[in-house]
Amino acid sequence: MGDHWSSWSSWSDCSRTCDGGATYQERKCLISNSRSRSRSTCEGERFKYNTCNNKPCEADAVDFRTQQCSTYNNASYGGKFFKWLPYTDRKNPCTLYCIPMGVRTVVKLAPEVLDGTRCKPNAYDMCIGGKCWTVGCDHRLDSSLKLDLCSVCGGNNSCLNNGTEGRYHWIEVGMSPCSASCGVGIQTYQYRCRDRLTGNQIPDNRCVNLPKPNGSRKTCFRRQCPPVWKIFPWQDCTVSCGGGFSKRAVRCMDTLRDGRQQWLHDSFCPHPKPKTKRQCNPHICPRWITGAWSPCSVTCGWGEQKRKVICQHQGETFCDGDSKPVVRRNCTTLFSCDDHSNPNYRAENEETGRQQMSLSIRSGRSDKHLIINENDVHKFKNEMLSPKFIVSNWGECSATCGEAFRSRYVRCQVFLPLLGDTVDMADSECYESYKPPSKELCSLEPCYQNFRWQKRGMTACSKSCLGGTQETLLECVNQLDGSTHSPEHCQFAESVAIERRVCNDIPCPQRWRIGDFGECSTTCGGGYMYRKVRCIKQVDITHDRVVQLPNMMCEQPMPLRVRECNTQYCPANWASGLWSTCSVSCGAGVMLRPVVCQRVSPDGEPVDVDEYNCPPSERPVGEKQCNLSACPAVRIKQRPMKFIQINKIRKVRLNVGADAHILHGTNLILKCPVRGMKKKRIAWLKDGRRIRSSRRVTVSRNGHLKIRKSSKRKDAGRYTCVAQGKKADLHITFNNFMDVLQETVQREKYLLGFLADESHGNTSFTIKDPFDRKRRPLQLVLSNWTDCSSSCGRAVRRRNVTCEIITHDYLEVFPLRVCKNAGIRIPDSQEKCDNLPCTKWFTKDWSKCQTDMCVRERYSMKVRTVACIKENSTTVLDDNMCNKAERPLSKKPCKNSLCRAIWTTSEWSKCIGDCNEPRFQTRLLMCMWQGTKKPAGRACGNLPRPVLTRRCHEKCSTGCKDSSDYCNIVHQMKLCRFSTYRTICCHTCNSMAEDPPS
Repeated sequence: MGDHWSSWSSWSDCSRTCDGGATYQERKCLISNSRSRSRSTCEGERFKYNTCNNKPCEADAVDFRTQQCSTYNNASYGGKFFKWLPYTDRKNPCTLYCIPMGVRTVVKLAPEVLDGTRCKPNAYDMCIGGKCWTVGCDHRLDSSLKLDLCSVCGGNNSCLNNGTEGRYHWIEVGMSPCSASCGVGIQTYQYRCRDRLTGNQIPDNRCVNLPKPNGSRKTCFRRQCPPVWKIFPWQDCTVSCGGGFSKRAVRCMDTLRDGRQQWLHDSFCPHPKPKTKRQCNPHICPRWITGAWSPCSVTCGWGEQKRKVICQHQGETFCDGDSKPVVRRNCTTLFSCDDHSNPNYRAENEETGRQQMSLSIRSGRSDKHLIINENDVHKFKNEMLSPKFIVSNWGECSATCGEAFRSRYVRCQVFLPLLGDTVDMADSECYESYKPPSKELCSLEPCYQNFRWQKRGMTACSKSCLGGTQETLLECVNQLDGSTHSPEHCQFAESVAIERRVCNDIPCPQRWRIGDFGECSTTCGGGYMYRKVRCIKQVDITHDRVVQLPNMMCEQPMPLRVRECNTQYCPANWASGLWSTCSVSCGAGVMLRPVVCQRVSPDGEPVDVDEYNCPPSERPVGEKQCNLSACPAVRIKQRPMKFIQINKIRKVRLNVGADAHILHGTNLILKCPVRGMKKKRIAWLKDGRRIRSSRRVTVSRNGHLKIRKSSKRKDAGRYTCVAQGKKADLHITFNNFMDVLQETVQREKYLLGFLADESHGNTSFTIKDPFDRKRRPLQLVLSNWTDCSSSCGRAVRRRNVTCEIITHDYLEVFPLRVCKNAGIRIPDSQEKCDNLPCTKWFTKDWSKCQTDMCVRERYSMKVRTVACIKENSTTVLDDNMCNKAERPLSKKPCKNSLCRAIWTTSEWSKCIGDCNEPRFQTRLLMCMWQGTKKPAGRACGNLPRPVLTRRCHEKCSTGCKDSSDYCNIVHQMKLCRFSTYRTICCHTCNSMAEDPPS
């Protein structure tokens, strides 16, 4: 056969924009049969494929198979909406299987995935046209090149260096636990050593020489920490001694999820609140205490006195060194050392020299630094040949208490022998650094009489609402300058009365009472923690009594009651679905279930990840053997269906169980699928008689019955295949033009491509066509509804519902279970009619002839109850629900001797007329039934009428007259008892009637 192909088309657009898609070229067979698509006369492939756009997608791109499953998120499945997750079936990787979230069941949503979908994770193989094509690491179809363990395309694992170097590497295995049990903590990515060859995790010491990745850190949040008191450091004491106060800040702080802290009202933190004020430095302030001066060290001339000086309550380092009192001072005696009258002159003089020398040594000074009292200048003339500091005696203390001082003169002088006297010099002429002080403290006791207690307002209120207390705030002040001092200064002061009073005696405002957050509902993958938040008003602080208010009465917005927590990813784990049914109905088979490696996202949804994230040793089994009962010896698989041929087809294949309507001249192949025996032993019968082979009718070695150029006269009938006693039938009839036309008209809207509203959406459900083994869409063919089976009451209407494959050449009608198994919802073929209930008139027995219902002389009425009710029920309905034309009578005449009409009259009226003229009176006449006194209408027409007018004689009353013509009626109606009528009808009401003559 020659080459009858057209030239190849240009390459199509790539099916994907990244990560490897598919493109194709197409050519057409120029001599194909235009009336039948079942045969082509050209040899070779019609399509040619190639890969394209092989660059990787972005890191955050959604997996291609995941995208295809997610397109069904808005479609109803089984009356519900699901979020679909991808699933790759190892045996059928190019079929779109998805898993509805929350229902671990694998569902086939499409027969084929889109071109370019990976056949399996971490591989280059891709699905094209529903077939898995091998793709090498060079991105070429049918290429056998693969990445070696060194990630080199077509490499030989040379980087492993004899299986050791490069074999091991670090891999990420998840996150460490959160470092904080509540609030914001830290998590670190963890790494484990992995063997590239086996894919297993191994001890970390194998990777000790490899640089371990730095575990990046991220914040984590397990649950909200309850608000706590944040305590700041104590501030310095207000005084260094003598008793003061130190303060610190205490704040109720809440830690937010982002680590920031929020200052809350004190009521949100646990009570009692830590102290914010305390006493400090209670010890008495250190001061210098001086003892008495010792006697002068000499009995003549210049001497020295000493005294003890100590720091009260503390060591000397705590007292002020600059204000320390002097310990030594010069002194003089009554005798001069050159006074020979002093019996101890020599001894004293010698002793004085020794003391002066000792003083110089003790003072660390030489004679030139000697300090001389002004009274002893004449004793030290020789020493004063060089300038020396001369001091006078100390003066009196400036005060007897408080800070007092005493003074003395200090001068630099020198003795001039020529003058025989001392003269003043500048201080710089003496050793200025040894100049003695000219002033010193002499009294450190405070002047207690100058200090008193003074009121300085009130203390802070102990409560902010519902009545607290506050008292007078006292401070110890100096009356002279108003300065504030420690309380010790007022220890002798007059006491001051302290006032205590109630404060903030007002209702507490409403506020939020917020409880502590509980534990997180999950440890990872996103959970929630809850706390109580109530709007309250405090009515008693002591016993903590509160009134709960509506939330709208507190400050808005309302504090959070629910917080997210533990939003970090959970470690990956294996997840498995439900086991499928056994692959065979008998004998040894296989059961499958989906096994995926998943990690729960912070949104609480499972996310599929690469399998190396889960421990390989813990992978659940995804396949297991199933052994059902032994298969029967022989079984014929029938396919119940109706096959209707519309156009001429060269060859038609039919299975047993079919009812075929064929056009004349069609070649037939009748199949008998048998299990449990050799197919060549199958026998065929036609209308119960064995078929003999001929050139036109033959049985093949695989048991198929072939009929060439079938005809209505020879081949119509019932065909039976026989296999070891098992039988299955197939019926063949032949269509005429009218039969074909009728079948076509009934399905015209399907042949034109327009589906009925009831079957909308069913084109996505396909099965393998028994005719040509291609996948074709199933259609639900619905007829019009019939009329209701009854005009009232319980009624139904029906329609035909068939499951079909419809093409322009033939129709195939299957049992409804075929569409149902394919996932199509089967509509009802029968439904109730909305009819009114069936009703009838219901009557009770006639009553006796009524006495109070007289209609004419000696005749009355009978009555009975007539009601509209449901059939087979006693429920009473409205009369409009029944046929009014058929309503039975509810009344009918009857004889009653008590029905007699009589005339009755009223009483005679008062006399009518003037007093001087003839007068008359009248009465009313009525016809009534004798027994009931009810009006009888005209029934008294044949009875004699009583007299209605007669003459009367009454005394005339001259006092008043009637002013109305109806006064006789007023008299008859007995209305004269009312003053109004008695005035209008004065004459009638006041006249005394006389009986007229009979």
